[in-house]
Amino acid sequence: MTEVTAVGLCGSLRRGSLNTALLNAAVSAGQPRIDLRVFDLAPVPMYNQDLESDGDPEPVAVLKAAVRQADLVVIATPEYNSGLPGVLKNALDWVSRPPRPQAWDGKPVAVMGATPGGFGTTLAQAQLRASLAHAGAHAMPLPRMMLSRAGQAFTEVGALADSRTEERLSGFMAAAADWAVRFRTGD
Repeated sequence: MTEVTAVGLCGSLRRGSLNTALLNAAVSAGQPRIDLRVFDLAPVPMYNQDLESDGDPEPVAVLKAAVRQADLVVIATPEYNSGLPGVLKNALDWVSRPPRPQAWDGKPVAVMGATPGGFGTTLAQAQLRASLAHAGAHAMPLPRMMLSRAGQAFTEVGALADSRTEERLSGFMAAAADWAVRFRTGD
């Protein structure tokens, strides 16, 4: 029984992205409590106030609506140059724009990330959490989901390769469902 509707955002546009694989694995890991739909950020243009003054471009309007309508946003971020990838920051910026209240206001968010390195996505997640807090969203504090050495964590078809990682992701998604329910109004 679906309890939470969620939209998933990935900070990588690359085919074969480890973070896309992680987000796709989260779709299964969240079931049956979370109905997670992954949103493609590729069509979202770079933020430009001139574009905005002419009205939100269609991909931006769809993104804002998806975030606004979801009970939860699940974000998978890589770490580029010790920080947040531009594609993800761009999406955050567009969604934070008017009308007020904007779509991040009071929105529960679950942040995760995968990297081929050993350090995890700690710095990118910290920057993402700071931006989300400034926009009025509520990032789930714990548990954290940082998948290091992620190049070995997935099979050739993008599925998680070991049961321990599957269990960690399932626990993370269960906590995310609980987090989203805490912020429901009118229930």
